Amino acid sequence: MTTTARSSRSSGTRRSTGSSAALRALQVTAALSVLAVVWQFVTAGSLVQDPSWLGLHGGGAIVLHVTSGLAALAALWWWRTGASLRLAVLAVVTFAVTFLQAWSGDHAPLSVHVPLSLTVVATTTWLLVAAVAAGRRRA
Repeated sequence: MTTTARSSRSSGTRRSTGSSAALRALQVTAALSVLAVVWQFVTAGSLVQDPSWLGLHGGGAIVLHVTSGLAALAALWWWRTGASLRLAVLAVVTFAVTFLQAWSGDHAPLSVHVPLSLTVVATTTWLLVAAVAAGRRRA
C-alpha cells in the first residue's frame, strides 16, 4: 500500500515537472517566434526600397518556420500533460499559416502576402500572450 502511494505521488510530480517544462518551452519558442516576426517586418520594410534584403527576408521566414514549429511541438507536449487543447490548436494553425504566408511571397501579389503576414503577427502574438498568461495562472 505504501509503495502504491509513493509511486502515485512520484508520477504526479513527474507530470507536474513535465507540464512546467512543456509550458516553459512553449513560452520560449513563442517569444522566439515573435522576435522572428519582428525581423520579418524589418526586412520587409527594407526590401521595399532595396531588393538585396530578399535573402535576409527569406532566411527570416525559415527561422520563423523553425521557431513556430517548435512552439507547436511544445504546445502539443503541454497539451499531453493535461493542458488545454486550444493553445495547441493555435500553435499548429500558426505554424501552418507561416507556410501559406511564405508561399504567397513568391506566388501571389502583395495584396495576399501582406494580410497573411498580419495573420501571422496576430496568431504569433496571441500564442505568446496566452502562454505567458497560462504561466501566471499556474504560479
